[in-house]
Amino acid sequence: MKDMFLYIIRYILLLWVMVAVVGVQKADAQGIGFTPRAAYLRNDSLHLQLDMELDGVTVNSYTAVWFTPILASTTGRDVLPPVIVSGSKRYRFDRRQWALRTEDEKLSFPTPYLILTGKKAAASRSVHYHISVPYATWMAGAALLMKQEVKDCCDLQLLGIDTLCADLSRLADLPSAPQGQVVKSSRPVTVPVAAAGRTVQVTPGYSMPEVSVTTYASMLSFLEPDINASGKRRSQSVALYLDYPLGRDDVLPDYKNNRAQLDKLSGILSPLMKNGYSTIEGIEVCGYASPDGDYRNNERLAADRSSQFAAYVRGAYGIPGYAVKSFSVAEDWDGLCKLLTDERPYYMNEALEIIRRYGIFGGRERKLMELWNGVPYKDMLHCFFPRLRRIEVTAHYGIRAVGGDEASRLIYSHPELLSLPEIYAVARYYRSGTEQYREVYEIAAYRFPDDVVANVNAASAVMLTGDLESARGYLAKVADDPRSWNNRGMLSLMEGDVDNAIIWFRRAVGIEPRKARRNLQIAQSMQAERGTQVKEQQSGGGQLPVR
Repeated sequence: MKDMFLYIIRYILLLWVMVAVVGVQKADAQGIGFTPRAAYLRNDSLHLQLDMELDGVTVNSYTAVWFTPILASTTGRDVLPPVIVSGSKRYRFDRRQWALRTEDEKLSFPTPYLILTGKKAAASRSVHYHISVPYATWMAGAALLMKQEVKDCCDLQLLGIDTLCADLSRLADLPSAPQGQVVKSSRPVTVPVAAAGRTVQVTPGYSMPEVSVTTYASMLSFLEPDINASGKRRSQSVALYLDYPLGRDDVLPDYKNNRAQLDKLSGILSPLMKNGYSTIEGIEVCGYASPDGDYRNNERLAADRSSQFAAYVRGAYGIPGYAVKSFSVAEDWDGLCKLLTDERPYYMNEALEIIRRYGIFGGRERKLMELWNGVPYKDMLHCFFPRLRRIEVTAHYGIRAVGGDEASRLIYSHPELLSLPEIYAVARYYRSGTEQYREVYEIAAYRFPDDVVANVNAASAVMLTGDLESARGYLAKVADDPRSWNNRGMLSLMEGDVDNAIIWFRRAVGIEPRKARRNLQIAQSMQAERGTQVKEQQSGGGQLPVR
């Protein structure tokens, strides 16, 4: 497996050599630091002050390093103008590109705050970053991030994202004096940038393989969840088996085992009413009667007990009458069929056939009583019918949106209160490939087991830690969804099955064109080189070493 890992590494680097048009020198990040100074409101604008120490950045003529502040919360995002340390030739190329941008591109791409070029790019320097943006309510609890990227001939390659301030409301209390806390560029990441054996290193002294976690992160698929389907409206249900004295339909909490049954309901409603995050939007109460006995009597019994229990819920929990609705099912034949199918008694097929063939008023119960001299009916009367006589309560509730700080506290204690976007907001606090980063994505997949986005992203996160077995499990759950195809190709590639990886990458080109096409080129280069090795081994009379 180690040999195959090194094999993949070597040919990823080989592809970058093939597509590179310029060399790049090491951008040494010693002396890089960020000091958030102040955030305050003035004239409906948010003003941010930030000091940036960029002494440690050195670039050659063809390279630029970008430092982009970002305001981000679960409900909004604002990318601020970047500070760019650029080589002189790189700057001339970029200036030409910026001049040719369309109006739409200019709106979506912020004009740089400051560009340091040529000799200035290598000199000692500090940047006092001060900017104002139109204030929006989501900014109050937003995080202040710093994205760090490198650019050579083509696209920006992500080095890392540091959290400078998890909550702007805290930064707003800082004076503009030097008490601001310095945040070092703390991501120990080494990223190849289109040159054989040459890298951009953010934190000196950190030892990693030639191809880093960030490289694989750029090859894997991380899908964006649907913000409009945030999963903040939920439902919980519970079945209660209450006891009633003869001739009574009202709820008696202290009668027989009723207290234990009512505690099951309390276990759902009480936390929703006390946790400060949830609002109960409605409660449905449905009373069920078993199929034995007179239909009209069962109908009355189910309706009365459902209505009485709805009144109990309104009184016990102080819930308005309009929010509690009651329903009833006179004879729960569907429930009986499910019990028969689940527990498979010896008479299951015959009983299900009678239920299918005869209607409720067409002699169904009489036929069941006649089956095998009534022995199956007596067994159902004793084992199944009591479980059909119940009250089912369903609580529908909404959960308010939470910010990054709240989400990071809730994710391990009450993850059920978080939406998928809110869970992913916590991931930005951790580096790709760390155990914490993996845990966030696996919690998301556990909370949303049928969500394609959650499973594809969890597969990516565990592959960054080398856990291919878990990745296979997540991808198996969404095997029919095209959004999983690129990751299935990556799984094959990391397992050493280059031919199969090529098949999946070709399929994924229509879904993620840029990423899948680049991955396809890498896999095809590996395949071609392996073919060359085979020919060399055959011509030399040797054998291709097993990878």
